[in-house]
Amino acid sequence: MKVSISRVKLFKACRRAYELKYVYGLKSIQKADALVTGTNYHEKLEALYRTGDFDSSDLSRESAMATAYKKYVYPRFRVDSVESWESCPLGHHVLIGRVDGLSEDAKLVEHKTTSLDPAEYVFNLQWDEQILAYMGMTGTREVYYTICRKPTIRQKKNESDEEFFNRMVEWYDVDTDRKIAVTLLSRTDEEISTFMHDLELTVDDMENPACLYRNTSYCNCWGRRCEYSPVCLNYDPEQAYVGFERRP
Repeated sequence: MKVSISRVKLFKACRRAYELKYVYGLKSIQKADALVTGTNYHEKLEALYRTGDFDSSDLSRESAMATAYKKYVYPRFRVDSVESWESCPLGHHVLIGRVDGLSEDAKLVEHKTTSLDPAEYVFNLQWDEQILAYMGMTGTREVYYTICRKPTIRQKKNESDEEFFNRMVEWYDVDTDRKIAVTLLSRTDEEISTFMHDLELTVDDMENPACLYRNTSYCNCWGRRCEYSPVCLNYDPEQAYVGFERRP
């Protein structure tokens, strides 16, 4: 079985949501705001490291964030390898993942966006399953997290898009360390070995179609509603649902 860590995490969170997404191929057409922000921001940083610049003509929040990154992080933090696919055996399975990059000193690099102060957000990264899996795949035991806080200001009445964009960029010039930062975290061989063993057992469990039960505590977890809640209880594979598409 070929799996990604995001697939495993959904299986562990709610096996019914996993079934709807990966067995039936059902996906929500509308993407969560946090996912859109993260994707757009990552694309701009990838362009920055590949070409030395990125397109900021959209005057978006993500462009303002990437501009702050270019100003405060890029000059002193070199990433040699950008957005690469990695894989490794996991028992009789294959684990795959796409890492954000590798630093010049051969450490993993992950770019994160958050609404929190970077110092607070670091606490949430201590046992990030995604990076533990990436460490298992690459043999690396250290990771640089670049953390960019999303601007908390809002566009004023009669303020042009360009004026608002410039104000978002300037927002990072005050209390910069509380808005954008780079931190290094590490894990031991024993911790990674234990994690990969447990991960293999979970993937073994994923091959059992009889265990795809619903976890009701996931429905409104972390203050957000599960994307599959409108179809979860009475899903019919033969029926089309508004707001969803079925992919192979």
